[in-house]
Amino acid sequence: MRTAVIILDMAKGYGWKPGSFGYDMVSRVRQLKDIAYSAGVQVLHVNSMRRPSDGLGDVLMGEGKEALDVIDVLQPIDKDILIYKRYLSGFSYNDLEYVLRNLKIDTVVIAGASTDNTVLWTSADAFQMRFKVAVLDDVTMVHREAELPEVHSYALRIVRNVLHSDVLSLAEATTKYITASERTQES
Repeated sequence: MRTAVIILDMAKGYGWKPGSFGYDMVSRVRQLKDIAYSAGVQVLHVNSMRRPSDGLGDVLMGEGKEALDVIDVLQPIDKDILIYKRYLSGFSYNDLEYVLRNLKIDTVVIAGASTDNTVLWTSADAFQMRFKVAVLDDVTMVHREAELPEVHSYALRIVRNVLHSDVLSLAEATTKYITASERTQES
């Protein structure tokens, strides 16, 4: 098994600040990243990016803006691969699949936000591309405070029942997918 960890939408532009809604998940994302490093498993950050040609006006997550930077708590990213998605899925209009295939990855562990959006779409695309998919239920969240807590569970139910993929905790994934993986981290 050759695993990669995909961390979704943990950029400054998403409002990940101490004390903000959902910030308690950030420490678990950091823990996941550290575990992956220890096991020699490649970490990829996938964040949204917009361009003037998108016709959305002046956008926060635009090219060259600080909002695109991975949040400070997850720095440094010198061992990581940073990819920008153009729409909902982490695979949207970029080279994520190309990178994973070149690293001979067959399994992806997915974390980040938002469970009912980017996590779900990325999981679905990875499944359809025939990667083994594992989503971390305690290292993902719906990153909209007004949303009902059940939305997280409903999205994970789709991952489990429709995509026939694993939904498990960080502790379970560490044993099953991360420490059991061959080294995949780029030198």
